[in-house]
Amino acid sequence: MTFRPLSSLLAVSFAAALGCAAPATDPYPVPPDGPPQLAWCVGAPFTPAPAQGWDHLASELVAALGSPGHSMQDVLATPGAAVVVRGKFAYGSISKDLEGERIRLYLDDCSGWRSVGEATTSSDGRVAFALAETLAVGVYDVRLEALGDASVAPGRIWVLPAGTRLAIADIDGTLTTSDEELVQDVLTDLFAPIFSGDDVPSAWPGGAALTHALADRGWVVVYLTGRPYWLTGKTRDWLSAGGFATGALHTTDSNSEALPIESSVGAYKLAFLEGLEAQGFVLDQAYGNATTDVFAYGGAGISPERTWIIGPNAGVGGTRAVDGSWQPRADEVLAGAAIVQPFSR
Repeated sequence: MTFRPLSSLLAVSFAAALGCAAPATDPYPVPPDGPPQLAWCVGAPFTPAPAQGWDHLASELVAALGSPGHSMQDVLATPGAAVVVRGKFAYGSISKDLEGERIRLYLDDCSGWRSVGEATTSSDGRVAFALAETLAVGVYDVRLEALGDASVAPGRIWVLPAGTRLAIADIDGTLTTSDEELVQDVLTDLFAPIFSGDDVPSAWPGGAALTHALADRGWVVVYLTGRPYWLTGKTRDWLSAGGFATGALHTTDSNSEALPIESSVGAYKLAFLEGLEAQGFVLDQAYGNATTDVFAYGGAGISPERTWIIGPNAGVGGTRAVDGSWQPRADEVLAGAAIVQPFSR
């Protein structure tokens, strides 16, 4: 049975009480830039299917808790490899999971948007789609739509040849001036104010210029952050507003992975980097600020000479020390020769 939405008056009352805004029709903000040799199937306007109502009465109450806090991890894969799109669906400031509801996957394959399949959220609001088709080398926009209310989680699939050289960049304390290692409770003191909008982190000088310099010289930028999944949308917004280069974004799948210690965020980052290496990607250089970054980058085989660290831990473990601005490094990258990627040969 499909349950139709509660009255608009009740929905508006909940939203007003919690200060929630209606979701954007197409909330992915980052414009494409990067290697022209790639097929960029991005930027086409997306309109979700009309809301169909919820399959479970409890979902009405969950959705009334506040704005959608849905998220999707960007995917990096090599041609012919399995591509699995993962999403998380939740509502309100408490991130209440949407359980047992239908999610539809849409893909822009450069010929237009098309529906690829449907799945049902698990008990913790998660879905996973294994694509049956093989995608050519390129970057593809993806949308996951909760059919009950037509709210959307955006993301991208990056299909890149083995041997593609990546530049890995942390965000908090690296591109932003805030440092998760210096706060008492990373979830409540740093991440919660970002989620609520009470804090918009400041950027280190030259940070955006560095990411564009890397992209201009041929690297694919991967933003590997210790922020939890419920900050995916805020993070995309911040990168876009700050003028950072287009790149793949990866957040933690749980709050426990975001804790600023080696066994949590350090292990999470290391496991992700090892997964990229296992696919044949080249971890060419890395940028960070924390000892957990040094731990993860070193564990993944990125040498200290190709690791740049800013802030109080600059130079730790023989890494390249950065003093208060990324601009000198950006200038250095621009002064160097462009690299040759497998997709540009």
